Amino acid sequence: ALPARACIHGKTTDSSASNHLHAMVPAPKAATGTSLSSSTSTPERVSAHDRLLEAAARVFARDGIEGATTRMIAREAGVNEVTLFRCFKSKDRLLAAVVGNNFGPRAPSQTPVIPPTSDDLHADLLELAHSFDRLIFANLPLVRTMLGEIQRYQEHERQVFHGIFAPLKSALRSRLDLAAEKGELRSGVNGEVLADLFLSMVFMGVLRRNL
Repeated sequence: ALPARACIHGKTTDSSASNHLHAMVPAPKAATGTSLSSSTSTPERVSAHDRLLEAAARVFARDGIEGATTRMIAREAGVNEVTLFRCFKSKDRLLAAVVGNNFGPRAPSQTPVIPPTSDDLHADLLELAHSFDRLIFANLPLVRTMLGEIQRYQEHERQVFHGIFAPLKSALRSRLDLAAEKGELRSGVNGEVLADLFLSMVFMGVLRRNL
């Protein structure tokens, strides 16, 4: 096992933070049975804490929250189970850390690229739809997991969907409000409802394409 201090003082580096979204996609296993994370990263470069976060994201997405075990996650990270419990105490705390790491206030998914506003409402809506589509697709494995186990993990589910929807919904509402001021929308249209309908269509489109 790695020393406990490697867990306590482990900080996410810039290079690992930029890869958190890609870490949601299950990584292919090497022929030797070791994980991609353990084969491409060394303990000296990535802390046990961060390796466990990335491994847990893959295992939760691949096997579901209920199906994932601490032993599977530790094996995926290339550490033993004792190290996992030193870092996170329990599977539930590890899940909370994974969700916070990928969908919390400082997570990459909280700062999507917002297209600039132009004078063309149709073009702006199309660009926002493409941005939302890409964001959902990048997080699709964990999104599917949360949808399937929503009843038991409602708190985490809210954080995941807030992290995905909130930034782009705010940009969409601003664009719709501007359109309403210019008379480009029918009078009396509820911008909040319209934004929800718009994002829901994109969301369902991504799910349908990846069934």
